[in-house]
Amino acid sequence: MYSRYKFLLVLAALLIALVVIFPFLNRGDTEKKFVEVYIQLSLAQLKFKDNPEKFKAEKERIFSEYEFSQKELDKFLKTYQKNPERWVKLWEKINQRLSELIERNKSPQSR
Repeated sequence: MYSRYKFLLVLAALLIALVVIFPFLNRGDTEKKFVEVYIQLSLAQLKFKDNPEKFKAEKERIFSEYEFSQKELDKFLKTYQKNPERWVKLWEKINQRLSELIERNKSPQSR
């Protein structure tokens, strides 16, 4: 009888640990995805600034490609805006990624 309670207690502790730890394991992937989605959306917005319908279609394509939704994007932004240190680090990642894309487009191999 005692071992049954011990087993249930250990199982409950594991479940709680998974619920608490899982968001932290997923955060790195979500950040990477956000960076790519944000950059792609920004580029699309510039490209289709005079054509809202094409931008809307491109936006839907980007969300589909990265398996990310507007709701997830809004939630992500809201979470990060509450923490300025994380926000700054995120913008550093965005700037780094943009620099990589610019350098890749400047290289003779990409032409």
